[in-house]
Amino acid sequence: MRIKNTYVKIALLFVLSIGMLVFFTNGNNSATSKKEAKIGGVNFVSPGKKSSFSNFNGLQRINAKWVAFNPYAFSKKGVPSVTFNHEHSWWGEQSNGVIEMLQQAKSEKLAVLLKPHVWVMGQGWCGDFDLDTEEKWKDWENDYKNYILFYAKIAQKYNIEMLCIGTEYKIAATKRTIFFRSLIENIRTIYDGKVTYAANWDNFHNIDFWDKLDYIGIDAYFPLANLKNADKSALDLAWIKIEAELEAFSKKNNKPILFTEFGYKSTHFTAWNQWELDNIKDNEQINITAQNNAYTSLLENCWNKDWFAGGFLWKWYPNDESTGGENNSDYTPQHKPVEKIISTYFKTK
Repeated sequence: MRIKNTYVKIALLFVLSIGMLVFFTNGNNSATSKKEAKIGGVNFVSPGKKSSFSNFNGLQRINAKWVAFNPYAFSKKGVPSVTFNHEHSWWGEQSNGVIEMLQQAKSEKLAVLLKPHVWVMGQGWCGDFDLDTEEKWKDWENDYKNYILFYAKIAQKYNIEMLCIGTEYKIAATKRTIFFRSLIENIRTIYDGKVTYAANWDNFHNIDFWDKLDYIGIDAYFPLANLKNADKSALDLAWIKIEAELEAFSKKNNKPILFTEFGYKSTHFTAWNQWELDNIKDNEQINITAQNNAYTSLLENCWNKDWFAGGFLWKWYPNDESTGGENNSDYTPQHKPVEKIISTYFKTK
């Protein structure tokens, strides 16, 4: 009897082991199947007039499933104010235009990121925006909070998938950490979607509120190679260090990284200091190959990595039929060979 009982126990253990193996295998497959798809999207240039906007049909060529809208606000250098919904602003930068565009996007089954931008008059880039007294900062915080919460309410009302709480505030986001943490908490009380912040490529390490967000957002204009026509091998070499740094940062913060902006002009030196290229538009020389190489290297080195959530290319214009082409030096990939490269990655999960 003892021998028989022993065999019975062994048989039961065997059956139980097989059952557990099947259970956990199915569980792992289920977890994999539920893994979020990569975000492949575009930053959509705000139309100046309503008549300039109709639909997003061109996005089908690159398999984009997301679109980001950038409702603008304005500040002045050294002045603690943030104003938005100006009467004379472009149609697509005002809330009425934003709402109409996001409704059209939703009707076309596109997911939406609302990504507010602030332009600082007398200075330009908001990354350099600074104030010299606590009182001024408090005034600015009140205005900025009203601006972001205004769009958080719109995001909630129209079931928008993601909201960005700020873009490239290199000084303000590090000096006013307590404010930004409080702002995120306020947003969470009125908005149910995903929330991120768009840090400049050289500043994401200094942001101290990633733990409050769903994604580490980076405007990914990393300088790669100071070459007129950098080949892919040179770009891949630069990405080795950057990719390792991003992976480590993602693991440290237990958050995926989203490139809230990325992209390259179709010009010489496009993979170097891109902000400098913006200042020499009249002297730009078209280089389609350089754009192709830069996009290919970024996507090959990042897209399939576990830490990478995806990204929004910069940028896509509303008048698709008459935009871009191989004689265009701007960032847009529209009607350029790079569209095929982008579409290959954007269609993958």
